[in-house]
This record gives sequence, C-alpha cells and structure tokens, in this order.
Amino acid sequence: MRVLRGIGRAIWRFMVIFSFVVNVVLVGVLVALGLLIFEIKNNVAQPLIGGLHGTAVGLRDATIDWTIPVRDNIPVNLNIPLQTDTIVRLTAPVPLQVNATIDLPGINAFGVNANVNLQLPAGLELPVALDLMVPVRERLDVALDVRAVIPLAKTQLVDPVTNLGLLFEPLAIALHNLPSNFDEAGQLVGMLLRGEPLNLLATDGSGGINSEPYVAWPGFGQTAGLNYTLMNQPVPIQNLPIQTGIVPLGGIPFLDALLPDRASLYAESSTPVQVNERARQAMQARNILDTFFNGQVRLQYRVMDAVDIVGDGMASQSLPPLPIDPTLPDAESPEDPAPEAPGP
Repeated sequence: MRVLRGIGRAIWRFMVIFSFVVNVVLVGVLVALGLLIFEIKNNVAQPLIGGLHGTAVGLRDATIDWTIPVRDNIPVNLNIPLQTDTIVRLTAPVPLQVNATIDLPGINAFGVNANVNLQLPAGLELPVALDLMVPVRERLDVALDVRAVIPLAKTQLVDPVTNLGLLFEPLAIALHNLPSNFDEAGQLVGMLLRGEPLNLLATDGSGGINSEPYVAWPGFGQTAGLNYTLMNQPVPIQNLPIQTGIVPLGGIPFLDALLPDRASLYAESSTPVQVNERARQAMQARNILDTFFNGQVRLQYRVMDAVDIVGDGMASQSLPPLPIDPTLPDAESPEDPAPEAPGP
C-alpha cells in the first residue's frame, strides 16, 4: 500500500511540475506573440495577403497591347469583272482595210462596192466599252503591323481572376484597417468602449483606424492603349459576347457576404451557386449552349496534327498550290507553285 501511495505521489508531483512548465511556456509564447504580433501583421500577413489580392486585381485590370508583325507571301486567285466605258489612245498607226459601199453623185454612180484602205494615226483617242473578266493569278507580299489592344476585363479571363481576388479581398482590407502598433490598438479599444462604428472592410479610409484608402494595385510599369484610336469603333453585333449572369463563387462565404458588391448575392438566403444555376437555366431558355460559357468552346477547334521540323527550324508543311478556274481559257498554273502539303 505504501508503495502505491509513493507511486501516486510521484505521479502527482510530476503532473504539477509538467503543468507548471507547460503554462510557463504558453505564457512565454503568448507574451512573445503579443510583442511580435504587429511585426507579423505588418511584415508577413499584410504583405502576403495584400500582395495576393493586389496581384489578382492587377490581372483583372490589365490590358494586352502588342503589335503583331505580319510578313507573308499569299496566293491570290481572283476573277475581277470589269465593266466600264473608257477612252483609249493608239500608240502606233493602225492600218484598216474594209469593204464599203460608196455613192459618187458626180459621176452618177451609187452603191459602188469598193475596198477602202485607211490608217488610224498614233495618238488617236477612241471611246471603248469594256465588259470582261480579268483573271488575277499572283502571289502577293504582305507587310502589315497589326496592333492588338485587349482589356482582360472584357474577356472570360476576368471571371477566374476576379474569383482569385475575392478569396483574399476581405482579409486584405481588414488587415489594412487593423492597428499596426500598440498606440493604434489603444485607439481601437477606446472606439469599441465608446460604441463608435467600426467597419474593417471600408476601402475609403473610414474604417476607424487607418485613414489611408485601401489601394490594391498601384498601377503598371508600361502603358496600354496609348495613341490607339479604334477603341470605340463598332463591331458586328453577332460578334458581341452575351452576358450570362454567372458570377464568381467568391471566398469564405460569411466574409464574402460582407463585401458591398457581393452582399446582393446572399440576399434572401441565396448563394452564388444558386445565382449561377438560375443564370444557366436562363441561357438554356435562350437556346445558348453551355459550351459557350463553361470553358468547353476550346474543344470546338480542330487539333492540328504535328508536323516534322526540318533543319532550318521551319515546318515541312507548306501552302497548297493555287486553285485555278479551269473554265477560263488562259487559266494556267503559276510558274512556281508551292508543293502540296504532305499527308498525315
């Protein structure tokens, strides 16, 4: 019995000492975190979370501005109708020999058949009515510089990029508005005790602590669209995309619902998933296939077969020969047609 009591007393002492050591360690850790919490917030959490959100915003607002040089030799196979009245000038004398009926009243001769020899002088202008097909069988050199200015916000890329930003936006804004030192922490406690309003998701500097507005992305290192004058040119209406009503799913739901431009998605117990399902049904009612807004349109493009690479780095596949209209009397193959493309 004494042995058991001794063992129990030893275990009790060990547990007391162990608990004391653990508590001391935990208190030390908490004190260290309390002293370093603003360092962690200012130098780790805020740059990391804010940087991720800012990168997503920068991608969303980016614009591709690139000039594509086009240098090629293209085949031209055209039949151009030519119908016009024009004036031609003779460049050399043109002899004419025609049969004519001549009246000679002086000798009382009428209806005399005769051969008449004439010569049209050089420089004589003659009216001519042209009505013919002009065949064009040539290879033309093309030298164009095509400038493409494409705002990513006007493409489907904006949806995944926006969703990436929503994952971090509430956290990034809240970190911006939280205290950065002990003085600001004291101000925050005072505001809470006085019952003053506090909005940690305000972006205009009215959150209560940080008076600086939240700026996710400072700008880009180069311009886009400068001196481009075709931004407002109309495009064919059939080329314009249709807004589907599908929205990004967002990040943490309860934080996502606090964002001003996302709160309506959660109204009346709704969710972005339900909003998207209603949008998909609306597209089906308009006979618009899911393929055109679920990312599967890429499957509509034919997969190009691989071609062999020759020594100069160019693909061995080349342009097919020019098509020739066999009904034209002067239709001939071009002098130097391109070889036919090799079969698969």
